[in-house]
Amino acid sequence: MTGARGQPPTPLGNMHFRLEIDGIAGGGAVEIILPEARIAPTRRVRYGPLIVRRGLTLARDWYEWWDAARRGRRPPRRSLRIVLLDSAGGDTAVWMYRDALPVAYHLSPLNALGNEAVLETLELSVGNFEAAPGGTNADRPKVRRRTAR
Repeated sequence: MTGARGQPPTPLGNMHFRLEIDGIAGGGAVEIILPEARIAPTRRVRYGPLIVRRGLTLARDWYEWWDAARRGRRPPRRSLRIVLLDSAGGDTAVWMYRDALPVAYHLSPLNALGNEAVLETLELSVGNFEAAPGGTNADRPKVRRRTAR
């Protein structure tokens, strides 16, 4: 595939994206580390962890999801949708992960001499992965979002 006037396509930037988590209002993610997908000898696909980070706020949804998992209360498996955006805010690529469960929760260090935001990190195991082109809403699984109260 070539770009304008036969030029190679321009690589997509990694700084504009949106995270949607089924049942959780707003994304607010500042960093996402996508999992590695590896085909095992049995032809089964194994996924590494999906890691999402956001600035800590008064919202406790990520912590409560993780807390339910650690207490064995059968936390809901959730679907996630990660959307890469172009400079105008349009969807360019979409990655969907299903059956996500929290396996680790972490807060960044506190530093009395610093002035950086506290980051909340959620590490997730995922059970399935799909990629879709951006730009249209056709053939995309819907992720339900809860509105903020």
